[in-house]
Amino acid sequence: MKIFTFIICLFVVSVCTAQTEGIIKSVDAAPIYYRTFGSGQPLLIINGGPGMNSNGFENLARKLSEHYKTIIYDQRGTGKSILPILDSTTITMDLMIEDVESLRKFFKLDSWSILGHSFGGMLASYYATKYPEHIDKMILSSSGGIDLGLLSYVNDAISSKLSSEEKKIR
Repeated sequence: MKIFTFIICLFVVSVCTAQTEGIIKSVDAAPIYYRTFGSGQPLLIINGGPGMNSNGFENLARKLSEHYKTIIYDQRGTGKSILPILDSTTITMDLMIEDVESLRKFFKLDSWSILGHSFGGMLASYYATKYPEHIDKMILSSSGGIDLGLLSYVNDAISSKLSSEEKKIR
C-alpha cells in the first residue's frame, strides 16, 4: 500500500509540474519556440537580452509553476527560434510583440500576466501599449521602460529634493 501511495504522489507531482514544448508560427511565419510548466493562471516570462534564449529563466519558471502555468519562449532569432535572416526587417519591436500576441492566441488566452526582465520588461511594456485588454498583471524586473529618458527625469526630481550634504553623499 505504501508503494502504491508513493507512486500516486509521484504521478500527481509530475502532472502538476509537467513541461510541454513546441514551436508556433508567428504572424510572419517566424518560428517561436516555447516551453510551459505547471497549471493555473497563465504567466508569460519574457527574458532579457536582446539576443539571449529563455534557458536562464527555466528555474524561475519551474518554481513559479507551483502556482501558475508559466510560459517561457525564445525570442525571435535566439535559441530554437531560428530565423534564416537576421536583420532590421526580421528583428523589430513590432514583430517581437506580435510573437507575444501569437503565443497568447496559440494558448487561447483572453488575458495573462507577464513578467518581463530587463529588455523583456521593455518588450512587455510595449506589448501592453498595443494589447492592454490582454494584460491581467504585469511585473517589470530591472527594466528601463519604453522611454529611457524617464530615468533622467526621475534622477533630476530626486536630486532637486536632496540637501547639499545629501548630494555630496550621493
